[in-house]
Amino acid sequence: MRKNKRKAPRISGKGTVGLKDVLSVYSELANLKKAAIKSAEAHALSKKRFLDIEIRINLLTRLLTTLCVENLGIRAPTLKRVIKRIEKEAFRDSQIMELESLYSLTNPPQKKTSPSSPKGKSDPWEQIS
Repeated sequence: MRKNKRKAPRISGKGTVGLKDVLSVYSELANLKKAAIKSAEAHALSKKRFLDIEIRINLLTRLLTTLCVENLGIRAPTLKRVIKRIEKEAFRDSQIMELESLYSLTNPPQKKTSPSSPKGKSDPWEQIS
């Protein structure tokens, strides 16, 4: 009985893969590994910074609430209404800013400008001053 032995597929016309090709593949893999490690470190750092920012925002919120209630004499229900109103205004302002940015991305058609007419001596504003 014969055993079917398959030959390795040829990659190039020479029949074998060059040493330079193998080394370039390994060097690219090493570069990708380094980039992946750097991106993982950057992700961990940004996650830590985000957590720090979140903690500071919570502390500032508590401080502001305490100041409003204790020192300024604002009652809690009134403060809640003010906060809700501010949230609505901020949301509306963010929508307006988003629409403005979308409008600025599209190029509006150029309007034809008429040449400005020079002011003559019969200008009524000249007579007023």
